[in-house]
Amino acid sequence: MKSNSQTALEVVLRFLNSYSKEDVEACLSAFSTTRELMLLGTNDNEVFSSLQNIRDAFSRDFASMSNIRFGDIRHSHVESGDTLATVLVELPITFETEGKQEQTLFRYALTLVSENGNWKICAGMASVPFSAGTYSF
Repeated sequence: MKSNSQTALEVVLRFLNSYSKEDVEACLSAFSTTRELMLLGTNDNEVFSSLQNIRDAFSRDFASMSNIRFGDIRHSHVESGDTLATVLVELPITFETEGKQEQTLFRYALTLVSENGNWKICAGMASVPFSAGTYSF
């Protein structure tokens, strides 16, 4: 039998796989329908609190990005109990936008809840880290 932590990580990886396939409906199936949602994207105006907000954001992403590919996980941490799990992952991503191939790292911090016996994402944050020494505050 799989551990809760392993199952929660698998849900996140399926979500990322669906994202790379530009499959909005499969992406949305990873999210809770019974809990309040809160997702923070990589842009300062990306704050999402409903499935419709998330659907619209994914549609915008897929209109401007193509050939999305995630690489192997570089770092991860998973904690879980019976009803709540947290998953942190860092992995490279490549995609095409405006005729140019881009490559960067993505970091995700996701909270999952047990919903009808399945892990579902209810909160999360995505970030794109800067290279050390390339920014100042």
